[in-house]
Parts: sequence; C-alpha cells; structure tokens
Amino acid sequence: MTLEEMILLYRAQADDKAEPYLADDELLMLYANEGQTEACRRAELLRDSASPMCVLTAAPGDEVIVVDARIVRILRAKVNGRDVGIVSGEYMDAMAPNWQDDGATGAPTHLIEGVNTGKLHLWPRPDAPYTVRLTVQRLPLKPLMSEADKPEIRPELHAALVDWMAHRVFSQQDGELYNPGKASLHLSRFESEFGTRASGRNEAWIRNGLSVMAQPIA
Repeated sequence: MTLEEMILLYRAQADDKAEPYLADDELLMLYANEGQTEACRRAELLRDSASPMCVLTAAPGDEVIVVDARIVRILRAKVNGRDVGIVSGEYMDAMAPNWQDDGATGAPTHLIEGVNTGKLHLWPRPDAPYTVRLTVQRLPLKPLMSEADKPEIRPELHAALVDWMAHRVFSQQDGELYNPGKASLHLSRFESEFGTRASGRNEAWIRNGLSVMAQPIA
C-alpha cells in the first residue's frame, strides 16, 4: 500500500473526504511515519544484517565505533567473520577490571554496550583494520515522503498503520474530529496487530546490556 492509498483509506474510514480536509495530507504523512515507527518498536518487525549501518570498519587503535540511531537493538555481531560477545560495561568490569585503560590490543572479542550512548566500545582495541558486522532490530531506513512511497514493513500490515493515523486524528482534543471512543477503537485495532508499547526505559534496559540500570517496568 502506498502512502497515497493509506491516506485515502484513512479518509474513507474517518469520513474526512471533503476539502478543506479536517486532517491535511501533511499531518497524515507524519502520523503514517509515526505509526510505522511504533509498529517496529512494538513488534520488532525489521531485522537487518546487510544495510550499510550493519557493516562497520574499526581502524587500528579505535576505542569505539558509532552505532546508527535507527538501531533499536543489536542481536549478534561478528568481527572479521568470527562471533564476538555483546556485553555490558558491568560485565566487562567484572571480567576484566580496568579494561578501558589496560592497553590490550588484538582482534576485538567483545563489543561493550551502555558505556557511551550511541557507541560500542571495542575490547581489545583493534591492532589492524577489522570489519564489524551486526545483526540488528531497527527502525525504518527512510520516512514516507511522497505519495508513491510504501512502508518498509510487510504489505499485509500496512492497513493497520491507518488505524494509528485514525487514532491520532481522533485523539486531537482541539480538532473537529475529536472522538475518544473512535480513538480508543483504532488504537485497540493497532495493538491487536503490533502489541502494546514498551517504555523507552525498557528499551534502554535491553540496549544497555540488561544490568546497568534498575529492572524495567512491565
């Protein structure tokens, strides 16, 4: 389903078909993108090991490599084709005290999460160029911008994104379409497809190595 088709389906469901529209195309485009991001966070729909964000180069002496912000969670990692551990800073502190300053070099055997946001620490530090390949859960690579654009998630799930769009429109308290009953109905439909939302705290708890902060909230 294209973005244009999603907007048409929303207008049919919301009876917002006459110009001037109560929710214009620009607003609906924002809600469509928001819906796809919500779906990917809730249902872990996009897994990837081939995109450029998943193939990184570590130069000799590099302490860290930068992780793309669209990566929600790293599922596994390889350095020059060999499996390496993805661990927390706390794990490393227990396993190799002073690991950040011990000067160890060689082929990295561990990638450490949760020490610096958006970065992975390498241990030991590379003694030569290495290729780091990640398998990740991620968000969409690019937003829906034009009428012909299609969501990156599977086609049979596209219609459920329209429920998110309708939920958001019917939730606008200062809008003429405000209707909390319909907003709740469309959210329920969306959640039946993609699940309920995990908190950002839960996601950070997983992303930062499971043990560097308090237990997540259910």
